[in-house]
Amino acid sequence: MPRISRRTFVAAPSEDVWSLVNDFAQWHPKLRIYADGPEAPADLVVTILEKDDAGKTLSYHMPDPPFPIANHRATILVEDAGLAVSYVTWSADFTADEEHLQELEDSLGDDVFKRALDNLATAAQDTYGARQVASSS
Repeated sequence: MPRISRRTFVAAPSEDVWSLVNDFAQWHPKLRIYADGPEAPADLVVTILEKDDAGKTLSYHMPDPPFPIANHRATILVEDAGLAVSYVTWSADFTADEEHLQELEDSLGDDVFKRALDNLATAAQDTYGARQVASSS
């Protein structure tokens, strides 16, 4: 089963990052969680499969992926990496025809995961920075 994965460093505590991971609308331009109806218009709708606050992992499924894939399951993992720093790993397992794998690596890995992780890192760092400024005032 193919796997696409991206990882990024975030200059913010894992708790700040984790709180954002739970709300795609704050950092992902296209993903939305549907629970008994849409929260907002979305290009990509996901269904949460598992959420572990203690382990800071969130797994979800795209019921209707816009990519040539099936049996999709993605997981976002937030890890402590020291004082006020963390790592975020986003991976997806799926089935797909061999001929689409490089295209999926580019479109799903770079255009979706990497861009969204950059947004997540910026949002978490901004939130953490604003809180630090406010607490020193």
